[in-house]
Amino acid sequence: MDPANPYRSFVAGIAAGLAAGAAITTPWPMRPCGAAAAMTAGIGLLFSPHPDDECLTGGLALRLRREAGMRIINVAATLGSERSARSRRRGELARACAVLAFATIIPGEDGFEDINPVARAQGSRQWSAAVDAVARILVDHQPEIIVVPHGADGHATHIGTHHLVFDALAILPAAFRCRVIETEYWSPMTQPNLMVESSIDDVADLIAALAQHAGEVARSPYHLTLPAWMIDNVRRGAETIGGWRARARPFVFATLYRASMWSDGRLQPCQTTKRMIAADADITQVLRA
Repeated sequence: MDPANPYRSFVAGIAAGLAAGAAITTPWPMRPCGAAAAMTAGIGLLFSPHPDDECLTGGLALRLRREAGMRIINVAATLGSERSARSRRRGELARACAVLAFATIIPGEDGFEDINPVARAQGSRQWSAAVDAVARILVDHQPEIIVVPHGADGHATHIGTHHLVFDALAILPAAFRCRVIETEYWSPMTQPNLMVESSIDDVADLIAALAQHAGEVARSPYHLTLPAWMIDNVRRGAETIGGWRARARPFVFATLYRASMWSDGRLQPCQTTKRMIAADADITQVLRA
């Protein structure tokens, strides 16, 4: 160890910050964090494979809710695979969404079962029924935008949720249109085209919401590492979106997405192919071509 190394105090500060975060007790009830615009900009549907995904990749959805006045509805594809924990996870999900001022839909009593590529390949009635249910949600809500994991997101339920939503889109009338935002968490996308910066306040609020999933963060305090993941997203996005060897934007925290349009019965590229949206920039540009 070299005590003269100027980066030692920097690293020690990170470790101290994690220790301080671990000592925080998240109160409940909590008021919705931050101000929100009146709901005037249509509906966004956030298709979450598990309770907690609405927080992990929710940076864009939170900004649309707060800054654009969009009504965000979290559609909980599952309540997890552990049946005995579903009642707990339902309550945690309700508290997390209340913090973020998101509405929630839980299909059926406890979400869908077996949302994964194997169930899809088997073509079961259960899978077909889930596809029909998602199609009804899409038709009933006519969203401006939907948010869904990308098709290689490194977890069977994330991949299954991707196919579930796209199978539902495929059976809708050709006139159905919406913007599609794909997310990443367990495995990065090879070609993201949208980087959305989050403010310090937004990141703190995402962590506060994620901490409501108390049973999950008790076994692994991944709410405390969310900022590190978002910092690394800035590094990746600077070059995968901005171009190799491009100068990095002065962002601190960001989430990477892939934006497309669903139109005429198929997924189509947006006219504006790549965007990097700063925390103080107009978030509604993501709703434009």
